[in-house]
Amino acid sequence: MNQLVLAVAIATAGVAAGGQIAGGYVGDLAFWAIAAAAVGAALVDQVTARHRALTIPANMVGLLAVLLTLHRLVPAPDGLLDALLHAGARLLTSATPIPPRVDTLALPVMATWIAVATSGALARGRHCGTAVVPPVLLACAMLAMAGPRRDPGYLLTALLVAALTVILAATRTARAPHPQPRLSRLGATILLAIVLATATGLLTPGLLRNATTSPPDLRTMVLPPVQAPNQVHPLSLLGRWQAHPEQPLLAVDSNRPVALRWAVLPDFDGKGWQPAASYLAAGGDRAPRQLAVAAESVRAKVVVVGLTGGWLPVPDGLDRISGVSIAIDEESGSVVVPGGLRAGQLYEVEAAVPAPTPAQLLTAQIPTSPTFDRYRELPPGNTGPIFSLALDGAGDGLPFQQATALATWLKRNYRYDPLAPGGSGYPSIVRFLAAKPQLGGGRGTSEQFAAAYAVLARALGIPARVVVGFDSKAPKAGSTITTITAGDARAWPEVYLEPVGWIPMDVTAPRASDKPETSPAPQPTPSTAASTLPAPAVPDVPTVEMEGGDGSGVPWWCLALLPIPVAGALGLIVLLRLHRSRRRRTGLDDLSRLRGAWAELLDAARLAGIRILPYWTVGATVAAMSTAVATAPASHLVVVVNRTWYAARPDTDGVALAVTQAMDLVRGIRRNASRLRRFLWWLDPRPLWW
Repeated sequence: MNQLVLAVAIATAGVAAGGQIAGGYVGDLAFWAIAAAAVGAALVDQVTARHRALTIPANMVGLLAVLLTLHRLVPAPDGLLDALLHAGARLLTSATPIPPRVDTLALPVMATWIAVATSGALARGRHCGTAVVPPVLLACAMLAMAGPRRDPGYLLTALLVAALTVILAATRTARAPHPQPRLSRLGATILLAIVLATATGLLTPGLLRNATTSPPDLRTMVLPPVQAPNQVHPLSLLGRWQAHPEQPLLAVDSNRPVALRWAVLPDFDGKGWQPAASYLAAGGDRAPRQLAVAAESVRAKVVVVGLTGGWLPVPDGLDRISGVSIAIDEESGSVVVPGGLRAGQLYEVEAAVPAPTPAQLLTAQIPTSPTFDRYRELPPGNTGPIFSLALDGAGDGLPFQQATALATWLKRNYRYDPLAPGGSGYPSIVRFLAAKPQLGGGRGTSEQFAAAYAVLARALGIPARVVVGFDSKAPKAGSTITTITAGDARAWPEVYLEPVGWIPMDVTAPRASDKPETSPAPQPTPSTAASTLPAPAVPDVPTVEMEGGDGSGVPWWCLALLPIPVAGALGLIVLLRLHRSRRRRTGLDDLSRLRGAWAELLDAARLAGIRILPYWTVGATVAAMSTAVATAPASHLVVVVNRTWYAARPDTDGVALAVTQAMDLVRGIRRNASRLRRFLWWLDPRPLWW
């Protein structure tokens, strides 16, 4: 009964320790996979308790079965072997919440299985109290790799501490008749310190969750696997698209008109606006944002028609995406498709688009956090009259009043010209703002308007960036599908004000054919007028599978190669056992051979299941072995061992005969063992660390 309690406690500790990382995954699959690994390892330990030679092979087979099951449920893009080889890299280069695939789950699942199996082995050893160490190390490792979490994990932490306490109590009770494994006062103090450190250390990330200081994230130290798409710069594409405005790019079926962000350009180097350099692999569900303003729910199904490249058009406030594997830049919200877009690709999005009220916009303030210094930076260069123009255009007032005044000033004093020279660096911006009309000044495309506004806003100390995307428009009468064409593509700037967040600004002057706009700063978000229209019916469309995962199950060659690692492990155990036995029997001198033969004799007794208590004398030990195999006691062996071990002057006479008797007794014990024990005699790995 006590062994069952110990097994349950170890499995519980494994679930609680490994589950520390589960909060960083999308959904609950990660927790249940880790729990299955912990329970499976504990079951294997119990099933092989009487036949310890089967422990390592059984653990290998059980762990591989769990991984194969995961591969069938959530296949990795490049197969199981690649997932196992790159498990750590895939985990640490995934944005949180982490997508639950076999390549991101393999590391915590394997670590949990190994920790529980090791804890069970230590609980049966001489220093049984050390069984609490593997769960503690596992919990620390999982917390280090978890990154930003959705919840503090108080329940799992309390469960882990309780399980560690039960393990300590159960191991001491189980080994009470055996005096050696009992913990010394120093050992008990150290283990108690480990438990207390676990109780406080594991709670710390949760306590820091809403504090100014946050736990370190290992992902910041690893190079992300997805780099910026290698394609034509998104601002340069605007000019090409304006030459063929009728070219269809996307087909959108949404519950309301919504602007789609395509590429976010957060960095300005003086030569132009640049996108984020790297992206983290991400899951379909995004971590919910803590918004200080109201939000409008948007659901849309998008089909790629003619759009190419790596960026994926999505609404602001993305909550969920399905149908395509993605990578994301968490700070800017820019989304890329690692394999690139292709015609006919279908994906679904859900978003909560911020919809601040006029009062919230009016009272918003410029952030003071160093995080936004990146968006206020203006590199050295020929800035010309940029700073003086920014002050003239913005005037005085609150931050949002200055931002809207600057937008109105641009639209009033500059005109839209689709044939204007391109460029978004200092030379193009200065020419657009200050040059004479015959030199290209005073006119530009949405690229110049957005780039100039973002630079002017930064000159005022307001965080700003440039976004390339597609305007929102309602579908034609009688249809729920909206066709996004090249003519709908444009660039717009965004400014950041607290607590509203990123605010899109409409700064491009109307075209000659457009009607004058009545609002000085309309935002490319769903309009309130659109909410009065009946929501179009969204037909059921099957979700497209993620790229690289065909879901067809485990390849046949994985199953065919399954016996190879098991056979390799068993062969290694046999070779190590035979090598040590030979080394013992062929020592350098008589005393070495006697010690080796006695060690072989004790190992044989334990392998055959003969009970030998540590405090027995040599005579009692040899008598018990001889009785078990129904042979006369090896009296000469007893005399020589006692004389050699305990005499003031060891007498080595007769050692050769004693060694012979010991090895004869070993062979007799092996012959009289059960058929299963004889079969597993050289496969049992336990004598390697006895």
